[in-house]
Amino acid sequence: MDLTLLFLALFGHAAGWIGFVNRIHATGLSRGLVRLLTALGVAAVILIPVVYVFWFVRLGFRLTGPVTWSAFPTAGMAYVALCWVLAVVVLAWWVWSRLAHRPVGVLRFRQNRFRKLADGKRQSPASEDHMHHFLAHLPGNQILQIDLAERALNLPRLHPALDGLSLVHLSDLHFTGRVGKGFFREVVHLSNELQPDLVALTGDLVDTEECIDWIPDVLGPLVARHGVYFILGNHDRQVDTRRLRQTLCEVGLVDLGGRWIRREINGASVVLAGNELPWFPPAADMRGAPRRGADGGPLRILLSHSPDQLDWAVAHDVDLMLAGHLHGGQIRLPLVGAILAPSTRGVRFASGVFHSPPTMLHVSRGLSGKLPIRLNCPPELTQLVLHTGSRQHS
Repeated sequence: MDLTLLFLALFGHAAGWIGFVNRIHATGLSRGLVRLLTALGVAAVILIPVVYVFWFVRLGFRLTGPVTWSAFPTAGMAYVALCWVLAVVVLAWWVWSRLAHRPVGVLRFRQNRFRKLADGKRQSPASEDHMHHFLAHLPGNQILQIDLAERALNLPRLHPALDGLSLVHLSDLHFTGRVGKGFFREVVHLSNELQPDLVALTGDLVDTEECIDWIPDVLGPLVARHGVYFILGNHDRQVDTRRLRQTLCEVGLVDLGGRWIRREINGASVVLAGNELPWFPPAADMRGAPRRGADGGPLRILLSHSPDQLDWAVAHDVDLMLAGHLHGGQIRLPLVGAILAPSTRGVRFASGVFHSPPTMLHVSRGLSGKLPIRLNCPPELTQLVLHTGSRQHS
């Protein structure tokens, strides 16, 4: 029993500090402060158990013998009790989330196809200096694979003229130089093959200043019938964002950062909006956007880097919200799933399709990361096809 309580306390300790780190990365704090608080969180995960081991040795406890909990200092015992509570809460949430999980009722169809793009087949001699980082070739690392995901969604309020509207959702490209240009050019080629009506890029596009120069070569060829749209994310703050936005716009992409625009597709109105909170305020001012009336209204699509803006989307009557930022956890453990996810809601929206009426949320696992390692969590290119109605299909 004592051994079980020890492991329970250790689990609660780790869960609490990991939760702290996750939520720190969901804030708009400066990069330096986020790094400092992250380092403190990691140090706490490691050092606090070391302090308890020291107490165990000093008090003469053995793992095979009984533990006299009352021998611990009051503060130390209070922390252990807090860890027990955290462990029970987290375990209860984990069990509930799996027992209560049901397929999203508006998810009409889903399909996943996996391809390996390790060789960067379309990499030109001019880009040979941008080879993949050695970590990308570690056994089991999926960073150079791509999940070609297709999702068909039933949107009850979708105008009949927009039935079959297709979008390609790309997120978290993280141009760092650690994953070569050839990989991303192949992703663009795959997107173009799908001939989507719209393409949405939901932030964290460039991490290093020199990689802004990749944009004309890599993202310039990206096309869609009714436009390619983008917003920025927290990692984009590491470069000259004015230059980044300008370069993206110069190759034909449309900046939705903090604004909305209206498009006519098949004779029906579509409102496209951007929300880059909490890193680039303000979000789009929707007060002037066309509203729904008795005869319906325009489809509202929101690009947001963080899924934490779901409440904003619901409050502003958004039909479809596209987000990224969480990388699906980037490293997913068997049975457990994602552990690290920079969100105020932890790993709840790590990746996938969610429904919070009237808003449908799609969270992409993204295409790369600052650290080029993905385990049990391959990069994702998603095609979303929108349909009228609310019935569910297998």
